[in-house]
Amino acid sequence: MSTYNKLKRWIGRAIHGYSMLEEGDFIITGLSGGEDSLVLLYFLAEWRKKLRKDYRILAVHLDMGFPKANLEEYEKGVNWLKKFAEGLGAEFLVKKTDCGLQALEVAEKGNKNPCFVCSWHRRKHLFKLAEELGANKLALGHHIDDVVVTFFLNLFYHGEISSIVPKQEMFKGKLYIIRPLFLVEKRLIKSFVKKMEWPVLKNPCPFAEKTKRKFLEDYIKTNIFSLDPKVKKSIIRAMFNVKTDYLPKPPEKK
Repeated sequence: MSTYNKLKRWIGRAIHGYSMLEEGDFIITGLSGGEDSLVLLYFLAEWRKKLRKDYRILAVHLDMGFPKANLEEYEKGVNWLKKFAEGLGAEFLVKKTDCGLQALEVAEKGNKNPCFVCSWHRRKHLFKLAEELGANKLALGHHIDDVVVTFFLNLFYHGEISSIVPKQEMFKGKLYIIRPLFLVEKRLIKSFVKKMEWPVLKNPCPFAEKTKRKFLEDYIKTNIFSLDPKVKKSIIRAMFNVKTDYLPKPPEKK
């Protein structure tokens, strides 16, 4: 089976299995220019044709405000994203933000988690935009590898058993976060982008390779997934096979 068909099958399973798309939806999707965002937008457009449902797609590129080493190259990349989105029948919008600058400010003050600040403000911008434009869905490009890493992040650093969910109600149902790539492995995304020869916009964030998430992602890949090809699949299967009866509960307070 081709990479295209594998992706379409897994994305379709998520879309149908979690009732992500409906007639008349107005979907905002983040288009950073990274591999995940490109594949997400492409298959949202593909499934619109297959489902024959009339839903509106707005691809939003957030300029995070980080200093650009090569502004001309960045602007060229954004222009390509515009052509890419419009060629798929999606609308395109660039929003300039100061999320990156705020992250840099807290980092300079010694805050060890500037990525949380950036992520929080980025999500806030998207929520506000959805409210202003009347969008009812926000599509994000998290895939199954992100789900696994988030599980371990929450386990190691937050003391809880939790992760990312495929569909999430926000603001009492006024907005839903959907993740159509939820069942897709990163390797398929990378393979498809390479095959399509799409240019990937370089992430200007200076912290991108220094986060806890990046460290844990590399550690798991190198030290756990490499043990046996079955390990990764077993971990993924476990995410959908939680036996709460065999998890301890806190002792009663008397």
